[in-house]
Amino acid sequence: MKRTFFKIDYGPAFQSALLDRRTLVLPPALRAFHGRSILFMTDLHMSRMFPEAAMRRLLDQALPLEADIICLGGDFAENERGQALAATMLGALRPRIGAFAVLGNNDCEHLYHGGHRLTGELLRAGIVTLIDSEARIDLPGGARLRVAGLNSLREYTEPAAPFFADSGERDLRLLMAHYPQSIRMHLDNCLAPPHLALSGHTHGGQLRFLGLTPYSIGYERRRGSHLMPIEGWTDRLGFPTLISPGVGTSRLPFRLNAPPTIHLITLTCENKRAAAPDPAHP
Repeated sequence: MKRTFFKIDYGPAFQSALLDRRTLVLPPALRAFHGRSILFMTDLHMSRMFPEAAMRRLLDQALPLEADIICLGGDFAENERGQALAATMLGALRPRIGAFAVLGNNDCEHLYHGGHRLTGELLRAGIVTLIDSEARIDLPGGARLRVAGLNSLREYTEPAAPFFADSGERDLRLLMAHYPQSIRMHLDNCLAPPHLALSGHTHGGQLRFLGLTPYSIGYERRRGSHLMPIEGWTDRLGFPTLISPGVGTSRLPFRLNAPPTIHLITLTCENKRAAAPDPAHP
């Protein structure tokens, strides 16, 4: 990844993303998930600015992590051809438990014009797309993974049924959304709080200079984005929430002081402090 003194990240020169490693402490009843891991990647924006070669390098970085659960936060590509290629390539990720995705605003724009090709391509790649819906996977010993995903359309998203109904103490609850504010706006749709929420969309501001980003000066302020951090981890909603800077770019073909980032979250039931962020490459 080429960088200048100002830490400019340029799409076609992509070599690897920063790897944010965290440890999430779970209640003792979720012992079945102890030692498991979640890989979260979002906002790939595959295009000529993030071409097939760049995606291969990202997968070369992700595959050795051998995550048990894969979560993808949407905005896979800038056009329908890129979406199909991104979905096919992401099929190389073979998590032990399951792979899940939500759609981003770019994905939805193309879906309305081209049908539901992307969701079909993701399903063929072994990735379940969650659009105001929930997936459940039973694990040995009575434990369950429950993953809920919100539609990327903030104003109109409305699950057909509440998330996490009849949730037991041995259910690990994950909530995914492309927009961070979607999580805040639709907490009433969760009958039990998630243990972890994942989102993207902001690109960490994409352009950061002297602490300012487009979001700091009013971009998307009308959508309530200022009520959530631009990027990083927060407990503002009462549970751990990650707003990822993501990987790719949009509108402008580079990042300034907002490096591409992926996340590996290790689950534990040991009562210890969460691990400090580790930006080292795997």
